[in-house]
Amino acid sequence: MKLLLKVHSERTARRRRTPEPSTAHSRDSSRINSNGIGNANRSRDSSPSKRLTRNTILLITLIFLVLATGLIVLYVELNRPKPEGPSNKAIYFGNTYDHDTFPNLGNGHLVIDREQWGAAKTTPALTIPLKKPIPYVLITHIGVQSLPCENIYKCSIKMRTVQDSAIAEKSLPDIQSNFYVSEEGNIYVGRGWDWANTYANQTLAVTFMGDYGRFQPSAKQLEGVQFLLAHAVANGALEVDYKLVGQNQTKTSKSPGAYVYREIRKWPHFYGCGMDDGPACGVELGMKPESWDGKQ
Repeated sequence: MKLLLKVHSERTARRRRTPEPSTAHSRDSSRINSNGIGNANRSRDSSPSKRLTRNTILLITLIFLVLATGLIVLYVELNRPKPEGPSNKAIYFGNTYDHDTFPNLGNGHLVIDREQWGAAKTTPALTIPLKKPIPYVLITHIGVQSLPCENIYKCSIKMRTVQDSAIAEKSLPDIQSNFYVSEEGNIYVGRGWDWANTYANQTLAVTFMGDYGRFQPSAKQLEGVQFLLAHAVANGALEVDYKLVGQNQTKTSKSPGAYVYREIRKWPHFYGCGMDDGPACGVELGMKPESWDGKQ
C-alpha cells in the first residue's frame, strides 16, 4: 500500500513540472496570428495613402502642363504679326524684283509677270505711255465662251493664246489689257503700268479671264481686282477718286459679262456714266466715244 502511494505521488509531481504542449502551442500560435494580422492591417492602412499621394502628383503635373501649354499659345498669339490692310502695303512688282520668284499683293494673290507666263519676245514696241495718276479703271472680260482658268499653268497658256490672237488676228502690237485676273485671284501682267491699253488711254484696263456672261466670278477673283486697285492708289498709279466703269458703258458690248457687271456696280468707285441719263464716260477729260475704241 505504501508503495502504491509513493508511485502515485511521483507521477503527480512529474505532471506538475512538465507544461502542457497544447497550451504552449496555442499561446504561441495566438501571438503569431496577432502579429500577422497587425502587420497586414498596417500594410492595408499604408497602401491607400501611397496611391493617394501618387494620384495627387500626377494631377498636379497634368494641371501644370495644361497651364504651360496655354501660356505658350497665348504668348504666340499675342506676338503674331498683325496683317496689314491692302491699302497700307506697297506694290511688290515692277521692274526691280527677282523674276525667279512670284511677288505677292497680299492674302495669297500672286503676280505673274510677262516673263513667267511666257509672253512673246518678238512683240513690236509699245509707243503710247500711260500717264499717271490714271483717272479711270476699265473692267472687261475675255468673253467668246472662254472658260475661267484655275491654275498658273492653264492661265499662262490662256495668256499666250490671247496675245497670239491679238497680234496675228487683230494686228495689235501686244495683248490688250494692262492686267488680267484668274479665277484663283492671281494677277497676270499684260501691258503693265507703263503703257496704254488697246481700248483707251487714261484708263487702267483690268480683264477677268473667262466668259462672265456664262460663269460667275469667284470671290478670290473679285478680291484680287480690289487688291490690285487698292495698291495702285497707294502707290500713286491711280487717282484717289478714280472712276470705275464696265466696257459696256463705253460702247456697244457685252463685256465684262452680266455676272461681273452685277458685282462691280456694288463697288464704291463705280461710276454710272453712259447709263440712262448719265454723262458720257470720259467727257470731263475731253474723251469722245471713239476714244474708247482706240485699237492701239
